[in-house]
Amino acid sequence: MNTQSTVPALQARSVSRSFKRRDGSAIEALKNVDVTIRQGEFVCIVGPSGCGKSTLLQLCAGLDAPSEGVFEAHGKPIAGPGPERGVVFQKDSVFPWMTVQHNVEYGLRCRGVPPEERRTAASQYLAQVGLADVAHAWPRELSGGMLKRVAIATVFANGSDILLLDEPFGALDYVTRHRIHDVLLDLWDEKDRAKRTVLFVTHDVDEALTLADRILVMRGGKLVDDVSIEGKQPRDEGDLASSGVLAIKRRLLGHLGIGHEHGQPETV
Repeated sequence: MNTQSTVPALQARSVSRSFKRRDGSAIEALKNVDVTIRQGEFVCIVGPSGCGKSTLLQLCAGLDAPSEGVFEAHGKPIAGPGPERGVVFQKDSVFPWMTVQHNVEYGLRCRGVPPEERRTAASQYLAQVGLADVAHAWPRELSGGMLKRVAIATVFANGSDILLLDEPFGALDYVTRHRIHDVLLDLWDEKDRAKRTVLFVTHDVDEALTLADRILVMRGGKLVDDVSIEGKQPRDEGDLASSGVLAIKRRLLGHLGIGHEHGQPETV
């Protein structure tokens, strides 16, 4: 991992988020969460449904606000969405009335980037995700995996240095998902890797073990574990079968109620 700044990319300090039910009672989605994510990290969040992981990502994106505490990006309180934070959701987030090229250009156009410059950037990232030959196609003409590549190209073209992904590949088949893992990591691991931070929510422990250099575990609205994993990414089947990674998998599954491996944060 390569970090160049002492200012965290993201930091939550005593963050809580409560919602009111229809009957007036409160439900705590997040409870006093403290977490620091350094610049250049690829961090996955895992946990059971309803544990608060997507709520945490919404706060990072500026699409929601804490009930208590402070959430910061690059040392400044998050007050709403910003171009430095790009988001890819589980559901398709491309505009069906725009061509692939115009979708990737959209964020740049909103920021007033000149036409030639944004066309160049869009073409570059479409080529990198393997979609140069469908730049002028409509989203309805693409497969689910291709639409995810469009979404990834869009956030990278927009220059976002914090990438927030909320279970983006859950609906894809096994082969397509692994191909897109490679695309995502190739873009993240470019020469300016230290400038880009990824926060990736997933319900799939194997996906987290494949992608992350750090895994956060949430349960009941709280951060209950923080595990670092050394070694190359993506990790292949051999890497996932190593004794060190299997020990971490048992530990993660224990937090999800499968097995009994609980313990203190560790590095392998």
